[in-house]
Amino acid sequence: MVESNDRFWSKVQRAADDGCWEWTACRFSVGYGAFWFEGRLQNAHRVSWVLTHGPISGGLFVLHRCDNRPCVRPDHLFLGTQGDNIRDCRDKGRKPKTGVKLSPEQIAEVRRRYDLGESQPALGREFGVSPRTISRKVDGRGKGWRR
Repeated sequence: MVESNDRFWSKVQRAADDGCWEWTACRFSVGYGAFWFEGRLQNAHRVSWVLTHGPISGGLFVLHRCDNRPCVRPDHLFLGTQGDNIRDCRDKGRKPKTGVKLSPEQIAEVRRRYDLGESQPALGREFGVSPRTISRKVDGRGKGWRR
């Protein structure tokens, strides 16, 4: 874990004041940082939470107080449910995202984790899509996602 910890924080540009700590390495197409951790590609802000506070209880999201997707500053993050995430989004004047698309890398990760026994609802919550979308990707249904 120490090696992951050092490797993770070396990819962060820390603000001198109370500003965001920006992820400087690879990012998913939607702007969140991407980091290989515990055998899989994960959102960098979730890894920040785990390295700072410990494991995330099942089904919870790591939300941003600052509303800055590349931010991994631990005190800018908090845990919440999907409902909390939607309320937070609306409270900040944004429309909750619908029609979320998964990248080819995310689909490969969903399939791998499903094959290892993770449930479709749990994967859907983590990737921000419905269990039906996960089912379609796992089964190879849908344009361009054949197994």
